Amino acid sequence: MKKDIGIKIGVTFYLCSILGYFYELILNYFYKGNFYSHGFLNGPWLPIYGIGSLLLLLINKYKKRPLVIFILSFFLTGLLEGISGFLLLKLGGMRLWNYKGHFLNIGGFVCLLSAFCFGIGGLIFTYIINPFGEKIIAKVNKNLIIFILTILNLIFTGDFIATIIK
Repeated sequence: MKKDIGIKIGVTFYLCSILGYFYELILNYFYKGNFYSHGFLNGPWLPIYGIGSLLLLLINKYKKRPLVIFILSFFLTGLLEGISGFLLLKLGGMRLWNYKGHFLNIGGFVCLLSAFCFGIGGLIFTYIINPFGEKIIAKVNKNLIIFILTILNLIFTGDFIATIIK
């Protein structure tokens, strides 16, 4: 059973980290006219989306109540974004996003619009992405998934270490 939980966590983290990367590429293309991701790692992933998705797994028990999913997603992921932005700036000297000038922003780290979008994202995660991840886990050989997750962990760790050294 612990193996299945680890698989679920790993698949969810990487699936959403990678989807978050592509979401931001597309978003930046529409807002800035170029494909650019402002993550701090080099690989095609944004771990804040992976961590946010793991938080959203905690509220999956409210799946039959979309409004509750939206509200909890709004606050949980908004809090994650605010804390992450603050810590990246204070500990790493990086400001990877800035919502100053946006309505109801808190230090430029989070704003009403971003939290609203993440609330919608929580609905998309709960009703589309998470069930897709569960289908992958159910249909693909568990040893293959563990092998792929191991490779991803090694690459991700290497990327993280290279980023810290740089």
